[in-house]
Amino acid sequence: MTNDLSKRADMSFAKRYNLFFWFRHAALLTWALMIMFPIFWMISTSFKDSGDWVAWPPNWFPSFIGGGYEPTLHNYRQIFSIVGHGEGLSREYAEQAFTIWGAVRDSMVVSSISALIALLLGTFLAYSISRFNVGGKYFRYMILTIRMVPPIIIAIPVVMYYAILIPFATQTVLNYRFSLIDSYTGLCLLYIATTLPFVIWMMLNFIEEIPKTIEHAAQIMGAGRIYTLRRVVMPLVAPGMVVTFLFIFILNWSEFLLALTLTQPRVITLPILLNKFQSAMEGRLYGPQAAIGTVITIPVVILGVLIQKHLITGFSFGTIRK
Repeated sequence: MTNDLSKRADMSFAKRYNLFFWFRHAALLTWALMIMFPIFWMISTSFKDSGDWVAWPPNWFPSFIGGGYEPTLHNYRQIFSIVGHGEGLSREYAEQAFTIWGAVRDSMVVSSISALIALLLGTFLAYSISRFNVGGKYFRYMILTIRMVPPIIIAIPVVMYYAILIPFATQTVLNYRFSLIDSYTGLCLLYIATTLPFVIWMMLNFIEEIPKTIEHAAQIMGAGRIYTLRRVVMPLVAPGMVVTFLFIFILNWSEFLLALTLTQPRVITLPILLNKFQSAMEGRLYGPQAAIGTVITIPVVILGVLIQKHLITGFSFGTIRK
């Protein structure tokens, strides 16, 4: 009797576990499909001609796998300016020749320079917090409050400084009007200020993984603090610095609001250019928009896959150790 009850209990538990197992995986699959659908739609639209952008019912798949639209590279040719006028583009190309090369250059310059400077500053600040307890016990947590501020709250005062106060002060003192609006310098300074908390946060964990005894041994051998930092600490945290740089680069690469507020027409990053694909003949150019969106997403996905394992260490605040 006891064995029968035990078997029934085991069978009941197994059924409940199987039911929970399938329900969990069904929920995860549904959520994954919801997340991936906009990406799928963006990529498919980038290969559609203008007549298929807003077709109803939608053409989900290309013709070679049983769908309803013929794939085309016209959208990519337009944004890369590979073809000239009158070569059979699906829209009025002569109306405005959109090209992303200038935006790629601006995004690369701003994202790389600001990420590199923030990395160097944040690494030294993280080292001082870790080794000398600068700011006290809870200072490392207080730093994150800077990043939690909504970007729009930062953008409005910065615009006043960049467009009014700084030009007025330089005109008065130096007799030269200097403005940071629509410049590499102005955007880089703002990106450095907004991403510095992330750099400090991540580098703290990589630095604290290095035993202090290594530094003490170097100092006993006669090495100074700067030499120890340059020849002992920096090589050990180099992988963490690379990961942090790539993560900050991704943040800068995809940032929209601050760039929209402080740039145009001289400096245009890729997210800003993405919003400009408009035609008086056909309205919103969804095909070129989807093509440039795909181009923007590719490096973000590649870099995200490369650094995803290391981000756990960087965001763990010391709770995970190798």
